[in-house]
Amino acid sequence: MLTGVDSARTGTSIALPWGVWRQDVRQEWPLPASWTPVVCTNQQKVPLTPTAIDAAFDTPIGTERLETIVSGARSVAIAIDDITRPTPTAQLLPLVLNRLRAAGVPRPRITIAIASGAHRRATPDDVGLKVGPECADISVVPHDPTGDLMDTGQLLGGVPVRVNRAFMDAEIRIGICGVLPHPFAGFSGGAKIVVPGLADLDVLARTHKFALMGLRGGHQLQGNRFRSEMEGVVRAIGLHWTVNVAIDEQRRPVALACGDLVAAHRSAASAAEEAARTPSPDHPLDALVLNAYPKDGELLQLEAAFVALRSGMLRWLAPGAPVVLAGACLEGLGHHELFGPGGRLFRAPAAKTFLTDHPLVIFAPGVTSEECAAAFWDGYRHFALWPELVEYLNPRLARQPRVGIVPCAPLQLATEEFHAA
Repeated sequence: MLTGVDSARTGTSIALPWGVWRQDVRQEWPLPASWTPVVCTNQQKVPLTPTAIDAAFDTPIGTERLETIVSGARSVAIAIDDITRPTPTAQLLPLVLNRLRAAGVPRPRITIAIASGAHRRATPDDVGLKVGPECADISVVPHDPTGDLMDTGQLLGGVPVRVNRAFMDAEIRIGICGVLPHPFAGFSGGAKIVVPGLADLDVLARTHKFALMGLRGGHQLQGNRFRSEMEGVVRAIGLHWTVNVAIDEQRRPVALACGDLVAAHRSAASAAEEAARTPSPDHPLDALVLNAYPKDGELLQLEAAFVALRSGMLRWLAPGAPVVLAGACLEGLGHHELFGPGGRLFRAPAAKTFLTDHPLVIFAPGVTSEECAAAFWDGYRHFALWPELVEYLNPRLARQPRVGIVPCAPLQLATEEFHAA
């Protein structure tokens, strides 16, 4: 979990959450004296106490308690999201295991499947971070979309759905997942832990084509075609119980909903949306820094910050104001079987038309400019050193610029209106 002070201006610097999983620190960046930083924060929710988390487990939504569902089960599989997701699964897994033990399910009959979708296979280091030491004696299966899969008999967009065999072989299947704004699924979490999380590469290609077709739901769930198709398939496959968690900028749970794969997800998504609401500044901004934490692990995940921008933050900007996309990228470029370089759906990076007249600048110390050009249009400047970024921006801004800072853009959404004074 993150340590240190809250995201705020400190003298002539700004302290931002930085380096998910590998560092999790507050990194201070010095600001020119002429800059006026405008920190755009979302609703600050109180983290859930252990008692509140237990209460959420004990009062599931849309289904019975977990102990009742698994009673008499011969085997249980638990799907968790991977290292590209900030969910504190190591904190939540012991709570699930305690209830399985109470229901008489022995640990040797439990499997944890890391639902990495099209991302790289989970490494032992990833397993240690996402599963935690309390689960060291549980079998862990990193998903491989080209590996051992089972035909479910279901179709998604005409494509046969095949899912991780170790997960499908279990009599009872559980999902633990984070709920964050998502560019085309409305919010992550829920059924998405299975499809695309544990699906084969053909199904992954089908689901990710929603992005290529421009079906960008933003944070909208109602009428979201991708979400409804996916949930129908996963319900038919069988996802019997879910844990859906919304987090704050220190990756602490601020809302938790357990139970049915749709009803519990909607409850958590509603709480996540409320927590994400970010009031607009009083005056137009001359630049905007989108900090990609807690999705700043690798370069290919930084675009999660654009959900905040597309939710209305573009309206906060003065004409021509630059946007800085910032992230540590301690994992480097990253890997995606579909959208990454060489992937099945890879396209040469192009300028992002939704930015209109706003130049994009990428601040990512963990990658080279060559790596950046593999993921972003080469017309966008990349900087690995903060002083060089500031030196580049200064002559392109007003004499005394108002620079907006969005501390955790993947967790933030703009309010409906821009209330300029």
